[in-house]
Amino acid sequence: MARNSAKFAVLALFFLCVACAAEPIRIDSSSDASAEASWKRMLAQSNNQTKKKLLGALIQLNFVGVNSAYEVVSNPEAQNLSILRIKDKVAGLTADQIVELANRTSTVKVEVHGR
Repeated sequence: MARNSAKFAVLALFFLCVACAAEPIRIDSSSDASAEASWKRMLAQSNNQTKKKLLGALIQLNFVGVNSAYEVVSNPEAQNLSILRIKDKVAGLTADQIVELANRTSTVKVEVHGR
């Protein structure tokens, strides 16, 4: 009986790990550190094309509401393109959702050319 319980536990753990691995990474915005860590993990697990799209989306979302270069130059915070500036906008989103949000809400357009 104990052997069956152990086998069942191992099997359940295996399926739990498989299910977790299939889940896309989402931005955890509960703190600055968790947002930065989940962003880095998202980039690390993305292919090159997705990384380019994500970085373009980061730029687009950081510049939402910016109307001129003067605004960027006069605002030191706007000069730091970071996940931390937009963590509340992208909280809980996957890579695809972040790219879609950037394309839908930004007035800045970023072109990604593959190589």
